[in-house]
Amino acid sequence: MCTDDVKAKVREKKSLYHVFLGDETAENWQKYQNAKKAAKKAVAIAKATHYSDVNEKLGAHDGERYPYRLAKDPHRQNEDIEKFFSINDEDGHLLTDRKKALKQ
Repeated sequence: MCTDDVKAKVREKKSLYHVFLGDETAENWQKYQNAKKAAKKAVAIAKATHYSDVNEKLGAHDGERYPYRLAKDPHRQNEDIEKFFSINDEDGHLLTDRKKALKQ
């Protein structure tokens, strides 16, 4: 749901807030308020597009099963990361380092 545009606007808002905290002037406050409005607008647009896509999928032929897939998805993502039982390197040795194993 968070796109690169949304992330960039939120980062900009946060950085301008810290600038305002360092130097509390009316100009810095105005910059922060404008960035805050832009970030809220970007988040609202991203949410609206995401939920319209979800509603379209729910209205489709197999839409009855879609909520169950949404519920299972985070669980499946955790399983993929946590379960790497016997991953071997090029020499056939068992990898015990998580970063090296995830690269394989």
